[in-house]
Amino acid sequence: MQQKHSVSVMGLPLAPVTLGEAVNRIDTMIQEGGFHQVATANLDFWLNSTRDEHLHRILAGCEMVVADGMPLVWASRMLGDALPERVTGVDLVPELMAMSARKGYRVFLLGGREGVGERAAEMFEAQNPGLKICGVFAPPPAELEEMDNAEIVARVKAAKPDMLLVSFGNPKQEKWIWMNKKRLGVPVSIGIGGSLDMLLGDLNRAPRWMQKTGLEWAMRLAQEPKRLAPRYARDFIGLVTKLPMALLGRLTQGKATESATTTLRESEEALHLHIHGDFDGTLAEAIDDAVDRAVAEGKVVCLHMSGVKRLTTTGAGLMLDGRRRLYDAGLVVNTVEMTLRLRMLMYQWGLSPLFGTDMLGTGRRLNAQTQPVWGTIK
Repeated sequence: MQQKHSVSVMGLPLAPVTLGEAVNRIDTMIQEGGFHQVATANLDFWLNSTRDEHLHRILAGCEMVVADGMPLVWASRMLGDALPERVTGVDLVPELMAMSARKGYRVFLLGGREGVGERAAEMFEAQNPGLKICGVFAPPPAELEEMDNAEIVARVKAAKPDMLLVSFGNPKQEKWIWMNKKRLGVPVSIGIGGSLDMLLGDLNRAPRWMQKTGLEWAMRLAQEPKRLAPRYARDFIGLVTKLPMALLGRLTQGKATESATTTLRESEEALHLHIHGDFDGTLAEAIDDAVDRAVAEGKVVCLHMSGVKRLTTTGAGLMLDGRRRLYDAGLVVNTVEMTLRLRMLMYQWGLSPLFGTDMLGTGRRLNAQTQPVWGTIK
């Protein structure tokens, strides 16, 4: 079955998956080996990424980002390409434990308050006979740059897990995974925030009807008002400030105009993909083929955008997915010949920091001193 491409929601590449599909994709990642980072992004993740370009680029580089927050699902509907459902870390973790027990995967629990990991391991192994929690470790509280990463990585590597669940909270957990990814030797690493506290019952979860209607935040606020009230207020202000601009960008494009067509040309350093018409999900095969060829030949990709009449959030998701794959191969992409309208849309949708712009279409690799480049992390 062909993997679904991401949907771009205000700069985040969110996977349009159900809970079951997310579990299946993580299973596939484990079987593939290598390194894969998964993030469960809520509204606070998104707002943090708008203020922290490093975090934004990390999330854009994750193999899969799921929407752990109804506001992001609602935003996807308003922007034109709806996500099927919310996939929370609290729902995902038990399913991953059940899958790991069936498949014989080894799981390491990293972070959280002292004693939480041990209690969670005992609970998960009791619930899932055959499950192997191969390691638990809660490092002493410290800032990211002050952590003893050598010791943490050594513990993880010695345990040889197939999946690493990290409970440092955002953005610390996403940054920690990213900065240590080449040393960990773990096929899948996932930031799960405070999911273990809720699964253990240290925090009460809202009833199902509140989860379905997007009111779970009210239950959490009632339990942790001092910690969450400022965060929720900040997130709300960020949403009502930025979402209207994103919606305006969609509305000013108008309705669908014409079916997309592409022309692929080649230069010494780059593959040039000229796009005409609506840049939407129908271009998935053309984008994938261009990226496949660029990776195989070690070339930059130039997306020539002057003929684009309309960009959808699925089309932007294709750009983000291509960006990630090229970055993994040490390559970049340039957006070429963009109209002022498209430049404004990229800004309104939070995509501008992620894409380099080569006005001349030469295919040259842009650097941090000129324009932002796919995959550059400062």
